Amino acid sequence: MGLAAVLMLAACKNNGITISGTVERNVDSLRIAAMLNDNGDTLLAKVPVTDGKYTWQSTVDSACILRVYFGEGDRDFYRVICEPGNITLNIPKDGEDEPYPIGTPLNDSITAYHNAVAEFEEKWNALIGTFWDTPAGDKHDSIGHELDVIYRDQAQYQADFLSRHTNDMLGIYLLRDFQHYWHPEFIEETTKQLKENFPDNFWAVYVADLVEGKMRSFPCRQYTDLKMQTPEGGELSLSDIIPNNRYTFVDFWASWCGPCCAEIPNVKAVWEKYHDKGFQVVGVSFDSKEESWKEAIAEYGIQWLNMSDLKGWGCEAAKVYGITGIPFTLLIGQDGIIIDKDFRGDALMKKMDELMGE
Repeated sequence: MGLAAVLMLAACKNNGITISGTVERNVDSLRIAAMLNDNGDTLLAKVPVTDGKYTWQSTVDSACILRVYFGEGDRDFYRVICEPGNITLNIPKDGEDEPYPIGTPLNDSITAYHNAVAEFEEKWNALIGTFWDTPAGDKHDSIGHELDVIYRDQAQYQADFLSRHTNDMLGIYLLRDFQHYWHPEFIEETTKQLKENFPDNFWAVYVADLVEGKMRSFPCRQYTDLKMQTPEGGELSLSDIIPNNRYTFVDFWASWCGPCCAEIPNVKAVWEKYHDKGFQVVGVSFDSKEESWKEAIAEYGIQWLNMSDLKGWGCEAAKVYGITGIPFTLLIGQDGIIIDKDFRGDALMKKMDELMGE
């Protein structure tokens, strides 16, 4: 695999690449490495820093992503798209904003992308303080709506930008920004296309699978089944429960998750009010220690159903539903259609009063 990365930079006609810039750190050299498809890398060169400057020259046969390491840590690097031409990447002082490479078409696009995103963030930051300082009322709601518009416009811009780069390394470069992207519906088709175009690339596969999972939790979609063990040692599937209840609330939680445990009284209140009318709860635990899981169930007086595969963040639930943070919840109707997700506080009670209240 190391050889393949080196061959990626093998000599070829008129494909010279130069990366140079200033270095505002107390280091005597930088390391240039080629990123591999499994998100690892292989060292290509150790480049001396002289009088606060460095230059690296080579040739490139096909586009890839390079890491320019400025420290000893495995996270002390900046990324560059490796394409023919003269690329500038300045290494700033510790604590300063991440620099972006310029000088070739794809690298210039990185800068344009981040500059545009920064403009959206400036608009957001200019309003958010006023929003929190404004008393509840029409003005507060108006500012909130404006913030929502800015956020959605930014998400749409990012999605549209990514969609234009499903066939080049800029799409792969950008995917790291989409791990925690809040509008997966905007990029569902794009990430699917990137995975098809780059089936062996770590980020293309990882983000596409994550987005696919997140879309499985979207309202109006059919739920996806899960089967795990119960605290009593048996097995339980969502498909055992959902068809037999008017509404099923699926609570993805863990004994070690403080915010998850803080929500238990809210769930318990709804359970006590509506369980006899066809409301069921299934806790899906992200625990890895069986004893901790069972102790939490007893400590919080949880009476509803529970299941877990005791694999922590490696659990099947995280993969199936693209879950990157808990608590996470789903409300599912008897027909198997997801009604809504991510309930907090009294939101679940309000929803169930609407659906089942008499």
